[in-house]
Amino acid sequence: MKLLRPLLYSLLGAAALSLGFYYGYFLRLPARDIPLNQTHFLSPANGTVILIEPWEGEQLTIEKGARGALRTWTDGVDTHGTLVSIQMTPLNVHYQRLPLTTTLVEKHYVPGNTQNAMSGTTRYENEHNILTFETEAGVRFSVVQIAGAFARRIEDFLTVGETYAQGQVIGLIRLGSQVSVVLPSSLTPTVSLGQSVIDGETVLATLP
Repeated sequence: MKLLRPLLYSLLGAAALSLGFYYGYFLRLPARDIPLNQTHFLSPANGTVILIEPWEGEQLTIEKGARGALRTWTDGVDTHGTLVSIQMTPLNVHYQRLPLTTTLVEKHYVPGNTQNAMSGTTRYENEHNILTFETEAGVRFSVVQIAGAFARRIEDFLTVGETYAQGQVIGLIRLGSQVSVVLPSSLTPTVSLGQSVIDGETVLATLP
């Protein structure tokens, strides 16, 4: 029994450290300096840009297997635009913020796989939640919360028909995951591949 005690204490210590990391660091929600400007489309997520890809109706330039999923993502946004994907690691903030002051017009949860979301490629096939918004000026865009191999819980804090402020916290994805943004043709991306972005602070695109 005496020999087992050190092992037991070590296991309890590791469990305590893991819980402390999860609740104290992983679920942190730091204050952000929100640049309130409706010509600035802010990044909804904290992470690294892994995809900037144009799309146009049925003529999608991404891999064939992802076309069905992307068609669902772009439906009701525009006839063409840009897809931007952001990859998050367990070290990133996992809450999402609203890019513009806007109204939620639709949300659609899609069950799917739980492939590794930290692979550097957009996981169209994974479980995801599509949030589609429209501004007062009629600009539509979608924010897609994507689960990963360890992220088995996607949450959004929104109600269809309600208007929310730029920079407001809109959801949470637990553990490694991704967030993709479907931009309409009227928005011009201002980020580059491999760039680190901060939720509610980095300008992801600009409006005319």
